[in-house]
Amino acid sequence: MQQFILTTPGLAKDDALFLSSMLDEAYFPAAHAVSCSCVDEPNDLWVVEAYYDEQPNRQDFETLLADLPVSLTDLTIKPVENRNWVEESLKGLAPVHAGRFYVHGSHDRHTRQPARINLQIDAGTAFGTGHHGTTTGCLLALNQLAKANQISNILDVGCGTGVLAIAAARLLKKPTIASDIDPEAVRVTKRNAASNQVAPLLSALTASGIDHRAISQSAPYDLIFANILAGPLVVLAPQITPFLSAKGHVVLSGLTTDQERWVLAAWQAQGLVVKNRFRLNNWSTLVLGFPLVTKKVRHDLPVKDRTGQILIAKWLGRRFAGV
Repeated sequence: MQQFILTTPGLAKDDALFLSSMLDEAYFPAAHAVSCSCVDEPNDLWVVEAYYDEQPNRQDFETLLADLPVSLTDLTIKPVENRNWVEESLKGLAPVHAGRFYVHGSHDRHTRQPARINLQIDAGTAFGTGHHGTTTGCLLALNQLAKANQISNILDVGCGTGVLAIAAARLLKKPTIASDIDPEAVRVTKRNAASNQVAPLLSALTASGIDHRAISQSAPYDLIFANILAGPLVVLAPQITPFLSAKGHVVLSGLTTDQERWVLAAWQAQGLVVKNRFRLNNWSTLVLGFPLVTKKVRHDLPVKDRTGQILIAKWLGRRFAGV
């Protein structure tokens, strides 16, 4: 939809405030947003801007301007430039280093580093460019978990741009599923997977949480990312845990350090324990897994070896001690 902006010349502060109030309250033409800002502090000049969904008629403002030192010809009415302001605001973000990963936008492609895993993730209509502490924390967790080389199946719940799923697929070269409730995020993830050469390994699905047949059919997972929000993390704890393999890890983020306790309580209730955590700018990333089960050996009981012989450790010890 094409929008239009009305702009006044510089006005005295009182006149500008009066006009902005009148424009904001006018039913016709009805502005959906009005601003009043100082543009010349030494001379105390203020400018009023009003945004409209349809092009207003200049004559419609004649009554509003009757008591002000502004004529109709002083008003500027022009179309608002259609731009992706989210993308524009993020273009200036510098690339991110996180362990072995180097996350950059297409405008920083020339800064790629041969010794790192370069991920091209453009800012746009889905969350996750690597700049937020939650995403960076997840990348650092992946960097560490990959050293054990025990990951063969990966799930990213609430994938956003797909940066975590793409990073895992690039590093581990294993099948990866990325899901999001937002179809736009799924579209962006597929595009990013193709531009980062992992499309054959990555399946992007539209799903609420883990409610998708493909997700359940591919379980269990050795690595599950859930970089969402604290509330959904609590709700999803009993749903996600059964999909985790016995040796697997779930990486939780999207929560502040103050929210750790109640998020952890939900997951500890499912039998998981904290394996590691990363804290960046008051954001927390938790790495959870099942506790290690160690078998207690009772040396006062007989144990059969591979040949079926019976060894009685304590009995032998006492026998030889008496010789």
